[in-house]
Amino acid sequence: MEKFIFTYVDEDKEGIFRDLTSEEASTTLDYLPSHKRFTNYLLDKAEKLCLSYQLNSRVQLPFTSVFCNFEGYAYDPQMTYHMIIPTTSISKLTVKYLSAFRRRHPNVKLYALVTDSMHASSPHMNLVRKKLFSDVWEKVLTYDKYDAEEYGFTWFGLTYYSSFDFVDSDSIKSDIYYVGYDKGGREQTILDVYKKIRREGGNARFDVVSDKPVDAESGLEYLKRRISYPEVVGRVKASNCILEVLQKNQLAQSLRYFEAIVYNKKLLTNNPHITELPYYDARYMRVFCSLDDIDVEWVKRREGIDYGYSGEFSPLGLVTFIKELGKTTKG
Repeated sequence: MEKFIFTYVDEDKEGIFRDLTSEEASTTLDYLPSHKRFTNYLLDKAEKLCLSYQLNSRVQLPFTSVFCNFEGYAYDPQMTYHMIIPTTSISKLTVKYLSAFRRRHPNVKLYALVTDSMHASSPHMNLVRKKLFSDVWEKVLTYDKYDAEEYGFTWFGLTYYSSFDFVDSDSIKSDIYYVGYDKGGREQTILDVYKKIRREGGNARFDVVSDKPVDAESGLEYLKRRISYPEVVGRVKASNCILEVLQKNQLAQSLRYFEAIVYNKKLLTNNPHITELPYYDARYMRVFCSLDDIDVEWVKRREGIDYGYSGEFSPLGLVTFIKELGKTTKG
């Protein structure tokens, strides 16, 4: 007998793993918080501080395992468990804790779920990369097939996105929408595209998270903190086209690709591999290498788009993938 567990810092009700903690998912796998939840305000604040990216990027505290919650589940020694752990949670765990847990529970197989490119300039990935090469993992699963080839990880395909169909379209319409952090060697590209769209009469809405002041030339106002993902989806739905700008050395698609397919939007991207992906449609997806490649009139033109998406991106597919992986391994 086998059972699946999805463990994460929270239930991700507003994130891409929402499907894995839904009522529908409860018949397939259990959700287990990767870290303890405190109702006491001071304890809650202490935990968040001790596990914060900012602190842990400077010093590794020796007692953080007291916040871990893997023992908060009644494991049956006669059962085989497959525990899926996204890298956001892994960043707050130590290899020492994971190793000790495996020794106590040899019937629990751990699967690291890498949710960002290994080349991304991401605070949580800076705390994760070395941990992914530990022998505690049954498999290291990644959405990035290029990382899988480079590092010997297992590519799990495109089962990576929970749909937010229930989110209403934002009241502010735009021709093109961009959201993301001002990092990863793409800063100038983002600003240049914004200027070009505005210069040629396009309505550009860019939510760029940065500590920079307003750009004096273009008037681009930077966000000081990120907005919630449902807000992002509302703004995606209110736009005609989505802009994707990958970070330097990143080769795999970002969430912008999934959003374009799920919500039937045009996609303007600097990812040349987009042509290799399912649902690619040259009428509604264009690749740019320079500003001269961008046709602003195409960005602005409204068209009836229907990619025919039918739910294949849901992370619920991870369960099926791991089951098939086990069959292949045994075979």
